[in-house]
Amino acid sequence: MKYKTMRSFTDENALRDYVAECDRRLDTEIEAALRCIEEAQDLRLFGLTGPTCSGKTTAAKKITSYLEEKGLRVHVVSVDDFYFDKEYLQKRADADPEIEIDYDSEDTIDIDLLAEQTKNLLACKETFLPRFDFRSGKRIGGETLIPRAKDVFLFEGIQILYPRVNHILSQSGNYQSIYICPLSTLQVGALDFEPNEIRLMRRLVRDYLHRATAPSFTFYLWKSVRENEDKNIFPYAHNCNAQIDSTMPYEIGMLKPYLMPLLEEITTEDPSYEEASRILEKLRGVSSVSHRYMTENSLYKEFI
Repeated sequence: MKYKTMRSFTDENALRDYVAECDRRLDTEIEAALRCIEEAQDLRLFGLTGPTCSGKTTAAKKITSYLEEKGLRVHVVSVDDFYFDKEYLQKRADADPEIEIDYDSEDTIDIDLLAEQTKNLLACKETFLPRFDFRSGKRIGGETLIPRAKDVFLFEGIQILYPRVNHILSQSGNYQSIYICPLSTLQVGALDFEPNEIRLMRRLVRDYLHRATAPSFTFYLWKSVRENEDKNIFPYAHNCNAQIDSTMPYEIGMLKPYLMPLLEEITTEDPSYEEASRILEKLRGVSSVSHRYMTENSLYKEFI
């Protein structure tokens, strides 16, 4: 198991510089991963994947900038935008008592539409790409692309490794992929925060701030999230062409001011109370790190 350690600081300027240094290290790691695969001839289709709350959105922006500096025109396609409307999924579940809605399974993705639009993009046909709004649970709007012959399409999402999604992408010519995930356990003083725990903490904050989701519901979903990852993501991660470790040494301290009030909301009657209390107790031993120390393109802007 790999480890990263959060250093202790008494000087605020030194702490700010350390956060910036950690952000630069991630940029360097992303660039190194790209250099490993950029020699692929006629690369038009690119995949960026990893489990929930790994930093895919931020990495997609950095990858796009890198490729554009090479003179390529890049379009980011989020597989999340191909979710079925929640209303449709609920009706489907109501009609069949054997169906239980699992928002992290590939059954919630409109596979047929994804396949059709991917084919159209590579054929340089005018293509409408939907946009999914998580607050309303619906596809709302979107954009129409008119691709050029050498455009690159960066598909981003946890679903990239799902068998049916991977089949669509891997059969579409020269395809390369990058896997991003917290891969290192983070040591903060005498405390250890392992990768899956880090992602849960990120998701609690992100879902509350950006998706209006109560922490109790995020805890409720976490079991199915983890089951899906163990089934459809982690076993296939080695098939990606490169891997990026997104564990950030400063992150527990930066999450703490946001996490503490969320975890304190969990009541004793809630099934997640024991887990929330365990994380809450660990956080009490961590020094806070101000969000103001984030750099302009920090991965942590994705979560807070």
